[in-house]
Amino acid sequence: MATDASGLSGEAQQVFEAALRLTDVQRAKLADCLYESVEPTADPEWEKAWGVEIARRIAEIDNGKAVLHSWPEVRQRMQEAIDAVRKS
Repeated sequence: MATDASGLSGEAQQVFEAALRLTDVQRAKLADCLYESVEPTADPEWEKAWGVEIARRIAEIDNGKAVLHSWPEVRQRMQEAIDAVRKS
């Protein structure tokens, strides 16, 4: 697992190193909790742009132009991509 924690303070580095000793599931839960604890800065332009993009994607689904994939197919493709990176 490649990680770059070089920009962390000493205390944050210690927390990071302790987190690496957790199981994958525990680390994922911790990462989710940390992510949720960060207050996002609202950007009206970004939210407007995403609203337009979401509407576009919904329209493509509704009119049959979008190609949809099942979760098992997507998960398999992701795993294959991860495996390819790990082998290189």
